[in-house]
Amino acid sequence: MSDIFTTEELSALSAQVDEQLRELGKGYEPGMRKGETQLFSMEDDLPPKQRKDIEDNSKKEAHSFLQEFADKAKEILCNAESDLRKDYELLGEVNKVTLLERLAVLLTVMGFSGIGLQILTVAVTVYIIHVGLKPFADKYCK
Repeated sequence: MSDIFTTEELSALSAQVDEQLRELGKGYEPGMRKGETQLFSMEDDLPPKQRKDIEDNSKKEAHSFLQEFADKAKEILCNAESDLRKDYELLGEVNKVTLLERLAVLLTVMGFSGIGLQILTVAVTVYIIHVGLKPFADKYCK
């Protein structure tokens, strides 16, 4: 576990991720899969709330920020041999708490702290879980 967030903070952030994913799930029809949402197009698969949170806290356009983030996160998100990618391939999902912890470390290295760090960590985690780790890597890992 990282020392970025306390256990209580991780629990609160995890609950925020769950709530935001529930909200995103309301845009699906029965039988639809992740990425097949009607709330936004696949050309721009970034949900509006997460886009706003990323842009407000990073002060950058969301996709530019995510590209920069993915460049820093290559080892854990882009590398097909990373434990997160292996878990995703095996289980079809990533562990939310592990993802929160790892993304928080990367965002801290990028210079984010405080409430902005928390908001960005949740927003990026929600987006990655929502679209899936491999589709995220396919889009942003160059």
